[in-house]
Amino acid sequence: MSHTTHAEPAEFKNDQVHVVVLQRPGCRVELRVKAAHPLIQAARRDAVKAVGKEVLIPGFRKGRAPDEMILKKYPKEIEKEMHNKLADASFAEAQKVAKVPLLNNNARVTFDLQKMDSQEAELVFSFETEPAIPAIDPKQFEPKPVERVQIGEKEMEEAIRQMQFFFAQWKPVMDRPVQEKDYIMIDLDTIEGETAQRVFNQVRFEISNERMAKWMQNLLIGAKVGDVLEGISEPDADATDEEKKEFAPKNVRISILKLEEATLPELNDEFAKKVGARDVAHMRQSVTDMLNRQADEKARDSLREQVNEFLIKQYPFEIPHSLIQTEMEHRQRQLLQNPNFKRDWDIMPQNEKKSFEIKMAAESTHAVQLFYLSRQVVRNANIGITHKEVQDEAIATLRAHGVQQQISLDQIPKEVYALALSKIILTRAQDYIIATRASNQ
Repeated sequence: MSHTTHAEPAEFKNDQVHVVVLQRPGCRVELRVKAAHPLIQAARRDAVKAVGKEVLIPGFRKGRAPDEMILKKYPKEIEKEMHNKLADASFAEAQKVAKVPLLNNNARVTFDLQKMDSQEAELVFSFETEPAIPAIDPKQFEPKPVERVQIGEKEMEEAIRQMQFFFAQWKPVMDRPVQEKDYIMIDLDTIEGETAQRVFNQVRFEISNERMAKWMQNLLIGAKVGDVLEGISEPDADATDEEKKEFAPKNVRISILKLEEATLPELNDEFAKKVGARDVAHMRQSVTDMLNRQADEKARDSLREQVNEFLIKQYPFEIPHSLIQTEMEHRQRQLLQNPNFKRDWDIMPQNEKKSFEIKMAAESTHAVQLFYLSRQVVRNANIGITHKEVQDEAIATLRAHGVQQQISLDQIPKEVYALALSKIILTRAQDYIIATRASNQ
């Protein structure tokens, strides 16, 4: 991506080198270096010594043969070694005067020796450097109104009902067809031509207007366990115009795996104690508080997403290609650890894979952008982050990925720590920008 106007070439020199610095797309830098006679001579001497230490010449101990003899017998080896020595010395000397930082300690530096004689050599070095982050003004953030979900009796009762299902008694039904208020376990695939895409795998549904679309009810009611049904998904008649517009009808295949009736536990103090409450009243209040916290967090997340969009659109800058590639590879590794994704990926047509990779590249680019921009915000605002906060977030990350056993702090992978730190930095930057905007209204 190219958002930045590249700076004019800059020149630096001392007794040893003359350096021209050229900015290239993708945060690449070219150093065009002219190395003077002293560097060339030093590189030649060092090359002869290096080769002399590795070769054995009859009549001399290893490393003790005269330079003239080594030059005569191993000219190709010396020339190759000299190029490397000259490149190392020239780059070090060029960095003394130009001071162009490498992206990181693992940044790869390539060189091309374009010309060399006894008096002067010309080399071109290329490497990635740190991106130039634009100045960020949090006051420019203009959020759109966020509608917070209101928590009432209905929402609280539904949450408690879902809790009851954890303690429900399930009775399999084999001697009749599906009817309203039954619970079924199904597999559901979308069908495009001869390609089937698994959407639900062994998922339980309740046959009711509140919890199942009308098209699915019509397809399932009257069917039996073992039936494989095909139909077309479509929005309900009472769906909003926006929902109807966004809902794309699809051919589907549903396999009925199990039919069940559920007996829910009675809603009393005994049940309340099972879920960690003193009594029913305490449970209702606890559930209401939890739902309100979730609603607050959802509204906050919506604002945070707006901050992400603000930062990405308002402050474009160039990003090293290697960082985008690394982020893409990390995301793909994570996805391929999921057996369902790997199965779908292995059979995915090449055109779909290409579209997926394009989307992943865009998401990876945004992720790297947000890391640098949020880090800049945190630095400018002097927002402190403690080591314990990073440790706690790293542990939470491992727990979210299914790690159940005791976690030893010294065994947490560096990659997980890095991910935890990035997440905290982004969250702190988002909340700072939101708070700054709120205080200036």
